Amino acid sequence: MVPRTGKQWFQGWLAAVLLIASLVVPPAVSRAAGENLLSNPGFEAGDTGWEKWGSPVVTATEKHGGAKSLQVKRNTGGASASVAVQEGKTYRVGLWVKFAGTGVTNAVIDMDAFGPTQTKEQLHFSGSTAWEYRQLLYTPGPGVQYVRLSFWNSTSKDYYIDDAVIRENVDIERPSTPGKWQTVHEPDSLKLVWAESTDDMGVEAYQLSYKRADAPDWSTVAIPQQANVTEYTYTLNNLDPFSVYAIMLRAKDTAGNSSDAVMELEATPGANLILNGDFETGVVAPSLSTGTVQTTTYDPYSGQYAVQLQNHSALTTAEIPAQGDTSYLVSYWSRFNTSTPGTFTVTLDVYGGGSTASNPLYTNRTAAWSRSEQQIQTVTDAVYLKLHAGNSSGGDMFMDQLFIGEMPELPADLSPGVPTGFAVGAVDGVSAQLAWVASTGPFGVKAYKLLYKKTSAAEWSSLTVPHVPGQSQYAYKLEGLSPQSLYDIAVQAVSEGTAVSAASSLQVTTGTMSPVNPNASAEAAALLDRLYATVGSAVYTGQHNYYEHPAQWYETAAELTGYYPALWGSDFAYYTGGDMSTMRQAMIDEAIAKGQAGTMVTLTYHQIRPMDPNTSGWESVTGDVTEAQMTDIVTPGTALYNQWAAQVDEVAGYLEQLKDEGIPVLWRPYHEMNAEFFWWGARPELFKQMWRNMYDRFTYLHGLDNLIWVWNPNAESSWAYDSAPYYPGHEYVDVLAMDIYNNDYRDTYYNKLVQLSGGRPIAIGENGELPDMQMLREKQPRYVYFMTWAEYLTDKNSISSIQALYSDPRALSNGETGNGPFIPPPVDSYSIDDFEAYGGSDGSLRSKWQRNVSGNAATVTLDTYHLNSGTYGLKLDYTVGNPGYAGVYRSMGKEWPGMEAISFWLQPDGSNRQLAVQFHETNGEVWEASIKIEGTTPVLVTIPFTGFARPGWSTGGNGVIDLGSIKEFAFYVAQGSGSLGSGTLYIDDVKAIKLTVSGE
Repeated sequence: MVPRTGKQWFQGWLAAVLLIASLVVPPAVSRAAGENLLSNPGFEAGDTGWEKWGSPVVTATEKHGGAKSLQVKRNTGGASASVAVQEGKTYRVGLWVKFAGTGVTNAVIDMDAFGPTQTKEQLHFSGSTAWEYRQLLYTPGPGVQYVRLSFWNSTSKDYYIDDAVIRENVDIERPSTPGKWQTVHEPDSLKLVWAESTDDMGVEAYQLSYKRADAPDWSTVAIPQQANVTEYTYTLNNLDPFSVYAIMLRAKDTAGNSSDAVMELEATPGANLILNGDFETGVVAPSLSTGTVQTTTYDPYSGQYAVQLQNHSALTTAEIPAQGDTSYLVSYWSRFNTSTPGTFTVTLDVYGGGSTASNPLYTNRTAAWSRSEQQIQTVTDAVYLKLHAGNSSGGDMFMDQLFIGEMPELPADLSPGVPTGFAVGAVDGVSAQLAWVASTGPFGVKAYKLLYKKTSAAEWSSLTVPHVPGQSQYAYKLEGLSPQSLYDIAVQAVSEGTAVSAASSLQVTTGTMSPVNPNASAEAAALLDRLYATVGSAVYTGQHNYYEHPAQWYETAAELTGYYPALWGSDFAYYTGGDMSTMRQAMIDEAIAKGQAGTMVTLTYHQIRPMDPNTSGWESVTGDVTEAQMTDIVTPGTALYNQWAAQVDEVAGYLEQLKDEGIPVLWRPYHEMNAEFFWWGARPELFKQMWRNMYDRFTYLHGLDNLIWVWNPNAESSWAYDSAPYYPGHEYVDVLAMDIYNNDYRDTYYNKLVQLSGGRPIAIGENGELPDMQMLREKQPRYVYFMTWAEYLTDKNSISSIQALYSDPRALSNGETGNGPFIPPPVDSYSIDDFEAYGGSDGSLRSKWQRNVSGNAATVTLDTYHLNSGTYGLKLDYTVGNPGYAGVYRSMGKEWPGMEAISFWLQPDGSNRQLAVQFHETNGEVWEASIKIEGTTPVLVTIPFTGFARPGWSTGGNGVIDLGSIKEFAFYVAQGSGSLGSGTLYIDDVKAIKLTVSGE
């Protein structure tokens, strides 16, 4: 995206704003409402996103969730993490803490809110040696822009921090799962009793879903939550006798969040096999009795009669024909008229094969009516059953509603059936067309889970295919595979309630991948094969060059590293003065030379608006077009389309020269289309049509079969939209790339590109700071190349970091230069900033020198009156109030080998405040030294590195100043021995220098 040094003020201003956000607080990522705003809340990514002080360490020995936590040593350290917040919204701020030992009774962790307004609240922990959670709700008022969790362990014990949260207070917590229900079975009803659920903001209701296991549709009832009720009862009535029902129970809160489901199969029994089991005939018969057994109308459980068994009496039902290997439900109601019943028995006796099996039934010893229920499985040779009750309790035993009913057989497995007919159809290099037959099961099917991996790999990848009601056959195109690989693939059915079937499996061997152009040249196909062969194993190095000097930065990279970059890039740029056609031709000549030397060639096109003259510059590229104009540009036959076609036809002529020389090109037109930088951006449908128009014109009109088509959005952010709507489709794209600046190599960018690619190669189309090779290897391995933008190679990266990357075993180059890496000649000083390179533009200055927004106001401008040398110096207007400091900093990728001090010219303001000079090493280690701001006479300040120390809040590094890689330099003003208030400092000629030896 960055075409020139001194790029337009708008781009500089925008980069400045974004860089401030990226250095002070985590970048604002688009998140769903209620999602945790902290990027690494559980330390699963190490200490990424946390600023540490002292010596806390990420550990796997203790964890609340995930695999890691942060161990904070006693009296030695702390950490903080910040996020951007919005005024008026309420945020939940909390975390888990566990102490390593007893003896602490109170520990405090701060929640700082800051911006133009600052405030603080605290979370108090008891010192527990078990994990303890504390939270608060906070609503930012005017002037609060950020919230920070900040802690310092000043206690006598180590403690652990885990699973921190700062999120908008939208209820996203799921209720706990209800207790497994207990069931009372009747032929036409099921009475369910379960224990309550809990929720951080309250359960609203219980959702009870049920259906006959062989039915397709569910019935659902809602049982409201009741205050002070811990046990809930609900009866499903009007059910079919002798039937199997699938039942699921979930708790729901007021925000609609649902708990996990309790799921089970329940059966209703068949009709009662005991004749006169309710005794409503008024007699005991046909049951048999011994002793005194009689019906009574006094206090029956239901109806008019119950049966009374006096002491030393028994009741036995008539014979009930039985089947072997069958389950029977036995139930009855009973009570006693003595408070401490003695001996009594209730059994179900099973007769068959010349023997009797007596199955004791548990009966409650209560004075109130109580139901007993039990299921009995008969033996194979069962012939008949009898229910027998014997009373020797010392009092009377009453019984009612005696019941024996046959129970339907319950399936042993709640899971759906295995998907059948699993087969593979068309297969290419990155995808396989799969098909299977729909599954069924007692709980239905809500989705299918596809699992896949290379046969040689250990871990599976998975995705979900939704269930479609009524669909009997499924077809799915599995993407994201690698060419020429053997894969294991499986499919499972997932039911409501997440029961999972066994898997159907098969193997697939993928083929090769061809360019999207069906007539692609052998050289283009070979280039694409070269990229595919690199996926996951290596990264090609790349370097962009301006078309005015098409070899400058490629040669610089080669000179610095001793390796020729594998990728050479340039641009069909806009008018920058001079003869544009001559410069374009020189660029093409260089592309031919590089291609013939084995270097991969990538070309970009910063096209001017079709309605503008050919001598238009950057203002045209970044200009606007209306919706109507853009529509005309993509509509054949219009005047604007014809003007557009004339422009691209001119470019096609140059690309044809590369074709004639057999040079394939990674063609990267219309990059960063998902933002409003360029006239072709921010209109997804029209953009896609323009891409297809160019593809068709170059492919079928001009026959440019040497092109590999590279689609390249910007990394998504608050100013670059979701890139997916701009994707033209697999039939028009060979490679997907993304532009990443400000060292912002987020996993979310990478994952989006992987998802969109469907297995096609992905790359870093432009970058400023070089990617970290270890990070790429461990977390983002599918990138196949990067391309550093022109002068950003040395502006954003130190020589040592450039050399380290190019010498990494995973970094692929186009061979060694034979000269070895560049060894900088000894110098007496390195300029940090002399303020001459900004062209007199305060906007350009502020794109480099940023205000630390967590401090007070600080403004930088260029000054032509108060300076040490040259034309410009720095004017720093500042305010010191609450939180007591103001500062500005600039990022850099520099090194100061052999230097011994920091030197700068200063005109102080006589405030007696304190001026701190600070620099950060690439590894995060921070060094700082301070002077008193005395008098108003200009002075040359020299601070030896021996006078620098690590601030108390800094951590990391090795405790030794490393001048090999400096990433940031800053000035901060604090109150010191002065007063609160405002002031102005003038600074010039900031350097890292050698100290003059006495006597020289």
